[in-house]
This record gives sequence, structure tokens and C-alpha cells, in this order.
Amino acid sequence: MITVLAFPGILVGLWLDRALTTTAELYFGGLGVAVLAATFGRQAFMLVEHRRAALRERRLRAEAVRRNDDLEALTGLATTMTQSLEEAPILERGLGVVHLAARAVSSALHTVEDGSRTLRAAAGDWRAERPWTTVGCSPVRFGAERRGRRAIVRLPLAARGHDIGLVTLVRDESEEFTEAELGLLRLLVDQLAIAVQNARDYLEKLDQAIRDPLTGLYNRRFFSESLDKELHRTERYGSQISIALFDIDDFKAINDTYGHSAGDDVLRRIGTLVSALLRPTDSFARLGGEEFGLLLPETSQLDALLVAERIRTAIARSTILHGRPVTISGGVSSCPTDATVQDDLVDRADAALYWAKRNGKNLCSIAGEVVIDPDEPAGDTMISHLHALVSTIDARQLQTKDHSENVAAYAVAIGQAMGLDGERIVRLRRAGFLHDIGKVAVSRRILEKPASLTAEEWTEMKIHPVAGATMLLHSGLGDEALWVRHHHERIDGGGYPDRLSGAQIPLESRILFVADSFEAMTSDRPYKRGISVGDAVQELRRCAGSQFDPPVVDTLVGLVDSDQLTILALHQ
Repeated sequence: MITVLAFPGILVGLWLDRALTTTAELYFGGLGVAVLAATFGRQAFMLVEHRRAALRERRLRAEAVRRNDDLEALTGLATTMTQSLEEAPILERGLGVVHLAARAVSSALHTVEDGSRTLRAAAGDWRAERPWTTVGCSPVRFGAERRGRRAIVRLPLAARGHDIGLVTLVRDESEEFTEAELGLLRLLVDQLAIAVQNARDYLEKLDQAIRDPLTGLYNRRFFSESLDKELHRTERYGSQISIALFDIDDFKAINDTYGHSAGDDVLRRIGTLVSALLRPTDSFARLGGEEFGLLLPETSQLDALLVAERIRTAIARSTILHGRPVTISGGVSSCPTDATVQDDLVDRADAALYWAKRNGKNLCSIAGEVVIDPDEPAGDTMISHLHALVSTIDARQLQTKDHSENVAAYAVAIGQAMGLDGERIVRLRRAGFLHDIGKVAVSRRILEKPASLTAEEWTEMKIHPVAGATMLLHSGLGDEALWVRHHHERIDGGGYPDRLSGAQIPLESRILFVADSFEAMTSDRPYKRGISVGDAVQELRRCAGSQFDPPVVDTLVGLVDSDQLTILALHQ
């Protein structure tokens, strides 16, 4: 009985033990799963956090790199702004900085000049991108746009109210410009505009410091400093330099008669006229009052004289002041021919100018041909009387006083091309000025006759070379007297007054004959119109060997053909 009753208890106990064991297993198994799940969850969370941290670090690193690039761009632009005050380098380097900051594939900088935009700097493959970014002269829409699969940004270049131009930046459309990038680029372009405007303001102030406010020409300070630099360069390299000093004739009378406003206009017009006749390397300055200075680097004394004569002639023939002719006188000196020190060089040119003023005005003289006697009354010299006579003769016969001056200029050009030394050319020039001085002995009726001369009149006309030679000889100009006497001799012996031929005729006389004939053929006369330069050249060639010396003709023709001779033909 007991056994029977114990069996069910044993079964219950076994069931309870199994149940408890299963429960425990279930409990502890679930706990393990939970622990394991928690562990994996923790690891997943840590992985996510690590990834987020890596992304944050990457973003921070990218931001640091970007900020570093921005700082480098700003630093680079600041360096550009402080390294130079010249506009061109600032534009080039500044655009380069903006180009890198924008990570652009191409970029360009245009400036506004005379109402149109001019390309001043470019970076990258701008030539290929230009068709998509052409700005032309039409109004430009600033800001960002997409065009032709490109992201394009145009930013205005302006500072202190000045419209300087614009900057254009291009990159692939996949890299569209962000607002942060645009903010940096606007800042960079604004700073670049300030640098450009600073350079322009500096240049304007510098220009004001070296310019005469009335005429816009260089002032005395610039002339003196430039001359000093050129003298040092001449000393170092053994080159030549010349200066010419000019003074307006009777300028006080212009001011007294027409007023100072008219005098100011004369100064301005002379400055404009002369500036158009010079090389870019030459410097023309107003030294004060009515005095001007011309600096001619790499120029010999004779070349400088030709330049001075061209200026003098151009002014004399221009209508600078209505109702009154305006003329200038000039003096030329050269280094090392006349002096090697600035003060001495200026003094020699000033002495030559003073000589020209005393000897008739509307003349140019070189330092080597003048001797100034300070005790001698102005205008009381034999030379001044001779020049005055020549002016009177030219005015009577030709209604102009430029004929003899033109002949002198042509003779100098020919003599220089033929290799004559400086002293001979100086005397040749004087003979050219005075070659018609003997016409004072010819009847005024013949000189002013508006038709061809008769045989008897020609006989009287032929005395002028002899009369002129006599006058020059008595003035102490022996060489010039000889050349003037024979300047109508023909190479074939058919000339006058001594019927010399070939080499018997002094070379200077042969030069004067060609120069005189060329000037006469190309200029108007009371009885005929001048012919063209081409026709005059053909006539000289036709008569070469009979009337004219062939080498002299060839030299003149060569100067004309090479455009080295300034044609001074006089026309009604």
C-alpha cells in the first residue's frame, strides 16, 4: 500500500524536478540570449558611433582643409597686394589666387576700358571655355548660372565707386558653387578690386607728381631725373644722348596782346603737336614758362638737330594762334660730344638756344656751332643780319621764309647719309640756310616775277652765287662761301658761274644743288605748282650724270624710298 502510494509521489517529484530543470534552463537560456543580444547591440551601437565619429572627423578635416585653403587664398591675395603697385602683375597673380580658391577649370578677368571689356588675365583652359562665357559689351548678369554643362560664376570687380571689370569662373556642373564658396570668392574679388584701384590711384598720384598740370607734359623734375639716368647709362654703355631746349619766340607779346588764356592755349597746343612727332622713348617736358625740353636717348647730335628742325618747322606751319604766327627757337647739345655732366649739357644747349634767339629766331642751333659773347648786344651780329636777309629774300620771292630752311634740312640729311663728319655737316647746314643770300643783289622785280625769266633776267639772276659767296667770305665763313659760290655748277660743266665739272665741284656744293632742286620742284612757286615727290625723284634720276651728281641723287632717293626723309614741300 505504501509502495503504491509512494509511486505517484515519485512521479510527481520527478515531474517537478524536470519542470524546475526546464524552467531553469529556459530562464538561464533566455538570459544568455538577452546578454548576447545586448552585447551585439552594444557593439553595433559602438560601430555606428565610430562611423559617425569618423564622418564627423572627415567633415572637420575637410572643413579644416577648406578653411586652410581659404586662408592660403587670402594670404596669397594679401601677398599679391603688397608685392607690387603695378596693375598688370596684380591682375595676373590675383586671378591665379581666385582661380585656385574656386577650384575652377578656367577663369578670366576683364577690365572696362573705353566702354568695352578687355581680357587682361586668364587661367586654365580659358580659350576652350570662352564660347560659353563670352561677355562682350552687353550688360553682364552677375552671379551663378549653369550653361553648357558648366557651372559659371561672374563676379563684379569694383572698388570705391569705380567699375573696374569682372571675374568669370568656370567648373563642371557637377561641382555647383555653394553659398559658402560664393561668399569667399566675393571677398577675394573685392580685395582684388581694392588692390587694382590702389595701383591705379598710386599711378595717378605718381603721374601728377611728374606732369605739368597745364599741358600734361612731363615737368622739370622728371626731365632732370630722366636726363641723369640716361647720362649714367651713357657712361656705362658708351652710347649717345642728346637734349634740345626750345623757347617760344616773343611769348610775352602773345600774352600781352591776346591775354594769358590764349598763351595757355598756345602752350597746350604746342605740347600736343610735338608729342605726336616723337618716339615712345623720347621725353618732352615743359620746363617752366614758355620753355620746353626734349630728351632724346640713343641719338647723335645731328639726328637731334633734325628732330629739332622737324619740330620747329611743324610749329611754324601750324595755325596755333589765329591772327598771329607762332614760332620757336631751339638749342641742341649732346653727350659725350658737348658735355658729360648734366649741368654742362644743359648750359651748352641753353647757349645754342640763346644764339638762335639772337640770330633771327625761328631757328635751331647746335652747341658746337655757337660762340656767345655776353657783352654783344642782342641781334647785333653779322650772322643775324644774314639770316634776316635770307628770310626777307624767301618771303619776297616765294611768299614764305621756309625755302632756305628746308634746303638746309635736306642737305644735312644727305650729308649725314653720305658719311660726312659732324663739323662739315654743321657748316653744310649753315651754307644751306644762306645759299640764296646773294639774291639780295638781284632786282626785286626779277625775284617777284610770276613768270619765266628772259635771257637778260637770267643773266642778272646768275650773279647771286657770286654775290652770296662774297658776303659770306666777308663774314668769316670761308668754306660756306666756296660751297655757295658753286652750288649751281652742273656735273657736266654747263652750270654757273665758273663752269666747273665733275670732281672740281665741291661735294657740299653738289649736295646743295640736289637739295635746292628737290625742294624747288616739290614746292609751289608764284609761277607754278609743285610736282609730286615721285615725279621729282624721276626728274633727279633723269638728270643724274648731266646736271646732278649721281651718288648724291642716289643718296636722296634712298632716303625718300626708305621713308627716312621728312618731306618739307611748301604748298599754297
